Amino acid sequence: MLKIIFNSIITLLILAYFLPNVSFANWLTLITAGLVLTLVNLIVRPIAKLFTLPLNIITFGLFSIVVNVFLIWLVIYLVPGFQIQTMSIAGMQLGNFGTLLIISFIIGMIQSLVGVFIGGKK
Repeated sequence: MLKIIFNSIITLLILAYFLPNVSFANWLTLITAGLVLTLVNLIVRPIAKLFTLPLNIITFGLFSIVVNVFLIWLVIYLVPGFQIQTMSIAGMQLGNFGTLLIISFIIGMIQSLVGVFIGGKK
């Protein structure tokens, strides 16, 4: 469990370092966001996937993208001081959903890479 929490904290730290629209107020906020991200992934994600199973079946799993965006939004909502601002790509301003979609994809990639180095689950 500690490896998974450490993985989430390192992932958010890397994300905040490389993306200017991801920020946290202080180190305690970063640790709290990592802990909440881990708990959301371990507790809320299975429940959300169970409730959205019919939509996932109809859309061949594409609705899980919406679930991932909701889970990232939930972490932002639950942790004051952790913020993800909307981003702009090639001069095109993305909305909240688009930004959270890209961030959730990047979080998945970074967690996989960090998991290889620390030996924890993604």
